[in-house]
Amino acid sequence: MMKEDSLFTAINLSQTATDQLQSLVKSLPPEKITPQLIAEIETLLNQALANLKAAINPPSLDGIPPDVLSDAERLGIPLDDIEVRVAMSSHHLSQIIGVLTEIDNRAEVIKRRREYFLVRLPDIAVEKLGSRLPVMTARDFSGPSEQTPKEVRDALRAKYNLNSLKHKRGASGSLFEKIKQAKQALEGNEPVEVLSEWEDDDLPF
Repeated sequence: MMKEDSLFTAINLSQTATDQLQSLVKSLPPEKITPQLIAEIETLLNQALANLKAAINPPSLDGIPPDVLSDAERLGIPLDDIEVRVAMSSHHLSQIIGVLTEIDNRAEVIKRRREYFLVRLPDIAVEKLGSRLPVMTARDFSGPSEQTPKEVRDALRAKYNLNSLKHKRGASGSLFEKIKQAKQALEGNEPVEVLSEWEDDDLPF
C-alpha cells in the first residue's frame, strides 16, 4: 500500500511541476522568471523523485543509531519527510553524522536546515567509523591459567603408559651415534629401548 501511495504521489507531484513550468513559460517572458520560481518547481521535482525512490525501495531508518536520529530531530531535521528519509537511508552513516555536526556547529547561521541537510549530505566524505564490536585482546585467547590437578595427570600417565618411559638426560653421544646404535639394534633384532625427556613434572597439563 505504501509503495502505491508513494507512486501516486510521485505522479501527482511531477504533473504539478510540469503544469507550473508550462504556466511560467506561457505567462512570463524569460527575463521575468526568477530563480525563486524555478526553485519552487525544482522542489516539486525533488519530492516526486524521492517518492518514486520510496515506491521502488521503501526507506528505513532502522539501521541508524537512536542517538543520531535524536540529534537530527533536535536540529530541526523532519524525520517524517520523505526526502529526508530517502536521503538518510541511501547514504553512509558517517555522512549523516558529518552533516549533522556541521549544522550543529553553524546552527546560528543555517536557517533552512532541512534544505541544507539534503543538499550537503551527498558532498560529505565517507569516513571509516570505529567498530561497534567488543575489542578482543591476547588475554581473551589465552588458555586456563590453573594447573591440571595431580590426580588427573596421574590418570593420564596411566592411560598412555607414560610411566614406562625412562628419563635419560645424562645420556652421552651425538645424534648420529644414537641413530647408528638404533640401526645396529634393529639389524640384530634386539629390543629398542624407548628414550624420553618427560618427567612427572614435565607433563604439559
